[in-house]
Amino acid sequence: MVISPHKSLAAYQTQLVVHGEVWNVFDKGSGKPIVFLHNGGGTLWNWAHQLEYFSTYYRVIAPDLPGFGRSHRSCEPLRLDTYVQGVSELIRILGCPKPIFVGNCIGSSIALKFALQQPEQVTALALFNVCGGIPMLNPSLQFWANIRPDTVVGKAIHQYLLHAVSHPDLQYLNTSLIYANNEPTLHPMLSQFIEHQRLDPKLRASLYWLAMGLDSFNMFSQPQQKPASFPPVLLGWGAQNRTLGTSWAKVLADWLTPDLFWLIEDAGHMPMYEQPKLVNERLEAFFKQ
Repeated sequence: MVISPHKSLAAYQTQLVVHGEVWNVFDKGSGKPIVFLHNGGGTLWNWAHQLEYFSTYYRVIAPDLPGFGRSHRSCEPLRLDTYVQGVSELIRILGCPKPIFVGNCIGSSIALKFALQQPEQVTALALFNVCGGIPMLNPSLQFWANIRPDTVVGKAIHQYLLHAVSHPDLQYLNTSLIYANNEPTLHPMLSQFIEHQRLDPKLRASLYWLAMGLDSFNMFSQPQQKPASFPPVLLGWGAQNRTLGTSWAKVLADWLTPDLFWLIEDAGHMPMYEQPKLVNERLEAFFKQ
């Protein structure tokens, strides 16, 4: 029997206990470790094109961040510091010191804060669309992120509405926010997981708890103190990003002073599968550099 190379990727998932909670983690290949961290509302399969490509030459690690994918669901706000602590423990468990971090949105924020705290523990950073919390969101998303009902009924309705938006059948509502153009052709592994989400509500994203913790990411809406000794940085931003506007790219670039700044044409908030070939080529060149 011939196994599809796409389906065989699923075999490289494992369940690990990190700080007492289950994380679902993709781990494949050997050599220099690269840790891919996905965006809020996503899953490790958002990086499927990159996992497939780079695991031939590197050890590729990609967790489902808590609240998403097949990792645990908490009943409390999903906060930046908790994610950083979890990722730090994850790479300790996996025995991969000084990885390269590649992130998108909140995944970039997690990688960046980790590097600011422990620059000597990071080889390089490839950061796409760094999330600076509520101030960076476009007005419609800010509205939902700022809602804080006072009553039990109000909180229940708010939670229900944000949970409903995570249903795969309603994702078309966000197409103009997420993509530069129409939804691109998705990698088979991502399409498969979205179908699993359609059938199993337990796999749907914890958007409510992310919204409740999003203010913890606000730090990156302001300049930070960059350590004197800091790993090389690629800062990428979708030129048509309507979730986190491109004006924020300059705010990050001014204090982060990246080694490579890349405004990605024909890409919005998801350049890794809007422009997978181009992203892979640029990442490969950056890693070799």
